[in-house]
Amino acid sequence: MRGLLLFLVFFSSAIQAQKVVVIDSISNEPIPLVSVYDGKTGVITSSSGTFYWQKPQADSITLSCLGYAQKKIASSQIRDTLYLLPKALELMSVMVSNRTLTAAEIIDSVMANTSKTVDFGLSSSEVFVHHIDLIDFQKMGIEIKKSTIPELDQTFVDEILGKVPKKERDEFYFKSKWLRDCGGLKHHKLQVLQAATLRDSLKKNRFDSMEKTIREILTKRVKKDSYFKVKSGPLITVKADNPVKERDTVKKEERSLTPKKYAANQLGSLQRLATKNLFAENNWALPFLVNPKKYTFSNEGMVYELGVLVYKIRFSSKKKKDYNGYLLVDVEDFGVHKIMYQNNKHQSRVKLFGLFFEDRLNNRTYSFVKTHLGKYTLYHIYEEFQEQAGIKRPFKIIEKNKVVKGRNRQNVLSMDVNFSIKEVRQKNIYFNSFTPISKKAFDAFKLEHSVLPKDMYSQSEIKKHIPDFPSE
Repeated sequence: MRGLLLFLVFFSSAIQAQKVVVIDSISNEPIPLVSVYDGKTGVITSSSGTFYWQKPQADSITLSCLGYAQKKIASSQIRDTLYLLPKALELMSVMVSNRTLTAAEIIDSVMANTSKTVDFGLSSSEVFVHHIDLIDFQKMGIEIKKSTIPELDQTFVDEILGKVPKKERDEFYFKSKWLRDCGGLKHHKLQVLQAATLRDSLKKNRFDSMEKTIREILTKRVKKDSYFKVKSGPLITVKADNPVKERDTVKKEERSLTPKKYAANQLGSLQRLATKNLFAENNWALPFLVNPKKYTFSNEGMVYELGVLVYKIRFSSKKKKDYNGYLLVDVEDFGVHKIMYQNNKHQSRVKLFGLFFEDRLNNRTYSFVKTHLGKYTLYHIYEEFQEQAGIKRPFKIIEKNKVVKGRNRQNVLSMDVNFSIKEVRQKNIYFNSFTPISKKAFDAFKLEHSVLPKDMYSQSEIKKHIPDFPSE
């Protein structure tokens, strides 16, 4: 990358970079979310006010941050510590009058100023994604009623269930370069640079051992030409192929994840969160901004957020299943600093014939930073979904064989199943370096897909693999 190469957290044995901390000149506290720009490339300082300087060819860099006077620094004057001076807040005349703005007036001003305050251009950004799945098996019960396979008795099933972890935690990391249309879905390209999956070696070995044991029993007791009928009460009957036979015939190539498919999956997830849910036709797509009449808004007054004076606007849907939350709106230009919302209740819920499922958005938060261009751009997204599912039904698994003449029933396994599970999915997305680009540069960028996530077994391994991943 030409120009200023800055990272939120950077370490490399091959490239030595100067660590720079941006400090408030009055309080001597580090300043997070400072936009650092050299005319071509920009980054944002970390929560500790840190960025890394690689001594490029640029003559100077510009530091800008909400609540601080912008500062231009010659390359020769860059030191380990740089200072920004807090600026006096110049309130608009309407702000210092005797009349307090209502929440509705503030929301109207947000919508009216969106095209001026939000960066909807084409840009190239570094994106870091940290995805966590938290699984809690709240109930896990199988009562064997009948089994014609001696090994599959109640003692064996209890032993297997006893080995299954009641709580699981899966983590996924990836870093990419994303060329995107900040206001729409037309122009997007994603190049995955690094990816990792945090594995638990003890859990993996435990599941591998259980799978091997069960497969050996099925291989010994089940004929290769068999198929299964799964019955659950009078309403559910499903035909399933022999899993032993399937393992022998399905090619690994057909089931494998390719780098191109992996990149497409990640791009789809990012587009949903950072574009489709947020903006449409260079305007807001969030339901409480598009249809404000369906929501109740209240102005909770002015508060400071990271040293910036903002309005805190609380909102709640008039319908039970929609959203509630708040917005932080800059008092100077009515730019949106942060949005947080969640479901009032579950999004969907099914409870029928012993089956139960519901999901709910616990939290979705968008944080924006004002860049040197004077417009707001996405800095951080947090999303948390919660799902609960359960089943309490009788099941009968019947093995039948295609080549056995006459009565072809081979084995039967009858049981009562009582399972319930809660899953919480958390996703943190960080945008670091940002570069405005032209449509010509977008078209000229050629994708090369070569990265798949690597299995790793400790946080330190992942830190070595993706050294500049942001600390949370």
